[in-house]
Amino acid sequence: MERFTALRHNTRAGYQMCMNQIEDIAMKSGTFGQRKASAIDATAADTLYKKLREKHGERQGSYAMQVCRLVWNQAARHGKATGVKENPFAGMGIKSSSGAGRGNRAATRAEYDAYRAAAREMGKQSMATAAAICFEACQRVYDAFGFEDPDGRVSRGVRWGGYVPGERIGLIQSKTGNVVDIPLVDTIDGERLDLYPELEAEIRRIDRRDAADLIILDERTGQAYTKDYMNKLHRRIRDKAGLPGDLKFTSFRHGGITEIGDSGTDDVRAVSGHTTLEVTRIYNKANQEKAKRIAARRREHITIVTAGAAASIEGED
Repeated sequence: MERFTALRHNTRAGYQMCMNQIEDIAMKSGTFGQRKASAIDATAADTLYKKLREKHGERQGSYAMQVCRLVWNQAARHGKATGVKENPFAGMGIKSSSGAGRGNRAATRAEYDAYRAAAREMGKQSMATAAAICFEACQRVYDAFGFEDPDGRVSRGVRWGGYVPGERIGLIQSKTGNVVDIPLVDTIDGERLDLYPELEAEIRRIDRRDAADLIILDERTGQAYTKDYMNKLHRRIRDKAGLPGDLKFTSFRHGGITEIGDSGTDDVRAVSGHTTLEVTRIYNKANQEKAKRIAARRREHITIVTAGAAASIEGED
């Protein structure tokens, strides 16, 4: 129980929803939830997996087996109380990445540009800036918007105090606890290179407030966005921009990471903050230099792709 409550809110909610689905699956006799944990064997586990795949799809079925494996691991550790001696969900040969990425595609830069333009036209500059934070700085949606952590354990959101125009922007990775300081400018061969001009342009369109305030606030209330309203507004902006229905707000982060990969850089941790960073001056300095190199390569890629697209349009004319 302690291990479960120690998990983040979203993880707990996902596990609970998954177990509810598992309990409701009809088996040869009754539902899966009506069986004793100690009575579940490998055959029952395989049957459950098959039924979940048929009902909820491959990705959800695989995820459910991962959750069951975790639950039965704990049950086996406390075998005297549960009666579970072994884990029937172990050794199923299911890859955890099965189906990963489906339904959550990467946005293209053209889609990202069209989205921001539509958001500005609708008077929703905050949404355009949030899209830029996700696409350009590869930040997670809940960190860009500063959605409140229901458990109150972590701080989220990009704040004015971490933004120094033309110099750097500080980003908190609430999932990992990392603090990522991204340089916004570099000097190459004596020439100044703005690394994130689109991001800074969107931030400049918002009136600066106190250092502790979130950059992204709902224009209607002056407060942080709620998830429900953000999602509703996203769909309205997406429709106005004429973009496809499978474009989610998470697509912007995927698009930014994909663009970095397309530029020839495989390791995006210096920007995205995927892994824990040691807080030392030496490491941070090296990380800052890597972040600059990533952004510089990305700018080159953007220039090439943009020029190619423009040439193609001129050729059609």
